[in-house]
This record gives sequence, C-alpha cells and structure tokens, in this order.
Amino acid sequence: MKAVTFPCSGSTAEARARLEAAIDGRPWNAAGLDGWIRGDRVVLYYRDAAKYRALFRPTFIGRFRERAGKTALDGRFRMTLFARVLLPVWLAPGIVCLVVALVPTQLQPQSAGFRIALALLGGVLTVLAFGRFALEWWGRPGDVGAISQAIRTAVQPH
Repeated sequence: MKAVTFPCSGSTAEARARLEAAIDGRPWNAAGLDGWIRGDRVVLYYRDAAKYRALFRPTFIGRFRERAGKTALDGRFRMTLFARVLLPVWLAPGIVCLVVALVPTQLQPQSAGFRIALALLGGVLTVLAFGRFALEWWGRPGDVGAISQAIRTAVQPH
C-alpha cells in the first residue's frame, strides 16, 4: 500500500505520549486502537475483540519524524511479517492434495472417486488459503479507515 502521513500536534514526545495514552486508555474488553511504540517506531492495528489480536488484518507500521519543525507519523498499512510467512503454510495442504490427486503414481489407489474427492479438497483448501491472504492484503471494509481515524484523533487533539 502507499505511504500515509498523519500530521501531529506538538513535539514527537507529546504525540507519542498521546498515542500511548490512546492505546492504554482502551478497556481490555473493548474495541479500539491497539499496538505498541518502541522509540520512534509505531505498530498499530484495530482490535475488534479483546481476547486476541487480529493478526490477519491491516496493520499500520510507521515512525515519528520531524520535518521543518513539525512532527508527523509516516508509515504504511500492510500485513505483518508473520501473516506473510504463513501463506506457504496455508497453501501446503491444498497443493499436496492436488499433486496426489492429479499426478499418477503407483502408490496411490487408482479409484477415480478418491482422486476426484482429493482434487476437490485440494482446490477448496487452496482457495481458502488465497482467500485468507486476500483478506489480509486488502483487509475488511473499513479497517484502514478505522485505524486512520483513531490515529488522527490521538495525534491531533482538538
């Protein structure tokens, strides 16, 4: 995705403190902005349920920068590295089923019904894996907007 910049009021330290307060101010069982800040680096995401972090949703990864005496939070919305690494893990069962079903070997039974069922299972697993990847890549409708609005509210107090 393309780069995004959020102008911040005040210094980097003030903007960072406001963003940390927004993250820490979310009750544990409520939806809202979540993430972490390490130095000038920021990782933010929108949490719908309090029980787990939605790994497979857009995540804002950026850093605070000072330009011409003004502070800004620059970054991109993208998948986490963990989610990108998992794609081959999700694809593997589907590919194995397709290969076993479609490549003739002397080890597998020659039953046409079994091969068709295995090919269908492999196709479904592969489609599900790509669907999950697409959901991560493009996100659910409103994810980026919700995170962006929460960031703007935190770094630009009224």
